[in-house]
Amino acid sequence: MKNDVAFNRRLFLSAAAFIAMQPAFAQQAVPQPAAAPDPQNAVKAMYNPRLKPEQRPYSRRLKALEAAAAKKSREIGEPVSGQDFDPATGSQDYDDDFRKSLRYKTASQDAQKAVVEATMRVFKTDKPVTITYELVFEGNAWRINDIARIAPGDDGWRLSTLLIKGAKGE
Repeated sequence: MKNDVAFNRRLFLSAAAFIAMQPAFAQQAVPQPAAAPDPQNAVKAMYNPRLKPEQRPYSRRLKALEAAAAKKSREIGEPVSGQDFDPATGSQDYDDDFRKSLRYKTASQDAQKAVVEATMRVFKTDKPVTITYELVFEGNAWRINDIARIAPGDDGWRLSTLLIKGAKGE
């Protein structure tokens, strides 16, 4: 009888300990969200030759600006500001193998915003060009919210500014 009591006491204590630890086990069992993807992946997608322009990982804001400029372009029957070049290269033309020179750098990043720079030689004989991407974390993914070439003088541009002008027919 003494052994039965000791056995029951150990069984009771083991069961109590197991029940007390259930919250800890439950917390460990809950799948944790995956680490946020690298914002560079959205920028790298811009240079995928199989990606169609409408598939670019743009934010809702940039898609709306692009749609407004495209609508105005259709209305007037010609390209408008922001629609007359490839913002990924900052040019209308480029060497077919410019992608070999691409280098990416995350300049800044927090939980909701990031800045990634893509540097490349658009043409082999040209100086390297840096395109700056401003990204937002939207819908569980990094999305491009703006694209710019920050340069002195008239060589600099910001895609959102150009698209706003384009939507006005400029």
